[in-house]
Amino acid sequence: MYTTCVSQTIPVTQARKDLLTLVDQVDEQYTRVDLTKNGIVKATLVSPDYLDSLEETIYTLQHSMKDIKKAEKEIAKGNVITLEELKNDLKNRIKKNAR
Repeated sequence: MYTTCVSQTIPVTQARKDLLTLVDQVDEQYTRVDLTKNGIVKATLVSPDYLDSLEETIYTLQHSMKDIKKAEKEIAKGNVITLEELKNDLKNRIKKNAR
């Protein structure tokens, strides 16, 4: 998975001339190309992998918001455990299941 996408901004007229090169660049170098018309971004070229990862992230967040909000409320109430407590709990569960 990619963590960043390098971006450049060019006019649509330039993109028209350089389209094949831009498509290869977006695909191979994991870049993003914002296309402008009259100085305003009107479209963006991105790789299919980058678009897929964005869509997957959006889907995951949409279906996790209920749990995230619940967790935030629990944290605000102070209903938390330390990492050490979690490790000890897991060790105890493993021992219990091994019997």
